[in-house]
Amino acid sequence: MKITVVALLALSMAVSAGFVEFGAHAGALFPSGDGGDAFSTSLIFGVNILAHMPVYAIEGSIGYGILQPENDSLDFSASLIPILAGIRTYSGPIFYGGGAGMYISSVSIGSVDTNSEDFGAYGNLGMIFPAGSMDIEGSIKYHLVDFDTDKAWFALTVGTYF
Repeated sequence: MKITVVALLALSMAVSAGFVEFGAHAGALFPSGDGGDAFSTSLIFGVNILAHMPVYAIEGSIGYGILQPENDSLDFSASLIPILAGIRTYSGPIFYGGGAGMYISSVSIGSVDTNSEDFGAYGNLGMIFPAGSMDIEGSIKYHLVDFDTDKAWFALTVGTYF
């Protein structure tokens, strides 16, 4: 139910906006706090939506992170799905902003499965590079899951808008 509410909120903001762009991104997740003890640098990929307003833009994204263990384990799998909605503003090609997120995580070690849904916040800093008919975007995000610095992640991503 929480996922549906967040998705509908993000969709309603995008529909009421002016110029809307859709895109995709890929990059790396870097754990901090307690997550750094259990996980190493991991891959993330996902889709973006960006709705432009006169002074700011409304951004949303859904990603899928394939979490890698710090120590090799034979029967380990984990994932992190960040669902984000926020606002950004521009200073030339540089943008900054932040918003709210819902973070769905799943960890399986042997026969033990753990799933959780946590709300949190994120901050975003990046730059957009025009490339013909597309824009290439590089960004750094700080994800504060459940508003706890022991559950924080850094994400470094590169993506494009169509």
